[in-house]
Amino acid sequence: MEKKIPKKKHPLYTTWNGMIARCYYKSHTHYKYYGAKGVTVDDRWHEFWNFVEDVDNHLENGHLLYETGYHLDKDVKGGKIYSLETCVVLSKEENEKISRGKNKRKVVAFNNDETIEFESMINASQILKVARTSIESCVKRGNCHKSGYYFKYAD
Repeated sequence: MEKKIPKKKHPLYTTWNGMIARCYYKSHTHYKYYGAKGVTVDDRWHEFWNFVEDVDNHLENGHLLYETGYHLDKDVKGGKIYSLETCVVLSKEENEKISRGKNKRKVVAFNNDETIEFESMINASQILKVARTSIESCVKRGNCHKSGYYFKYAD
């Protein structure tokens, strides 16, 4: 009988653990985008070795998850569940492009002298040289950033 390596040392452990944590652990930084919005993991994939079995033997291009720069994605097929039927393997670049398109919201930066509308949070961050997280915080709290700008989402 073949001896399995400890799951925490397996190359797919980080992918699996991140998926589980985003969906089920309220303390995870991205829980609000996943578990809090009803995203779940198929019961079969709650068991790590079942996940490995499916990635290795049934998921199209699953072997790419062993390489740097590839992600497991449930959004291409429009799912709210991570499962063999709803997931695909994408390059990091493809996944980020899809994510940016989904999360693109216009942002307005304003102060006493000007109002500037940006196509996205990322765009505002890059042009104004203000961290995206700082802009998000200012939008949420309604406070002024040290750059002198207030931020809000465009209507």
